[in-house]
Amino acid sequence: MGDRLGELETLVLVSLARCTTGAGSGATGTVVYRDLETRAGTAPSVAAIHVTLKRMEAKGLVRSTRGVPSPRGGRPQLHYALTRPGAQALQDAERLWRTVWRGAVIPDPDTLR
Repeated sequence: MGDRLGELETLVLVSLARCTTGAGSGATGTVVYRDLETRAGTAPSVAAIHVTLKRMEAKGLVRSTRGVPSPRGGRPQLHYALTRPGAQALQDAERLWRTVWRGAVIPDPDTLR
């Protein structure tokens, strides 16, 4: 059970899957942040997303490539994309939650004390 994705890891991987272009160039941490903010109405800090991306890269779930430096200077941005193990982990997480939710009946909160 220790190798299952945490909630933030799952959110970030889903966002990467959604935001990565067809060419597989990946998405930056800021793009992931904006996607989560738009879809969930809230998002963890950009720093938390970057820490999560680095941790998942160490686990082999994502890979990063360095972008082209901006003409204005500064460091090139890192672009992250799913790896095969990352995509598999995401499929496993989806399967787990579909199984867990199957047949669940959630009561109306207004009917509970």
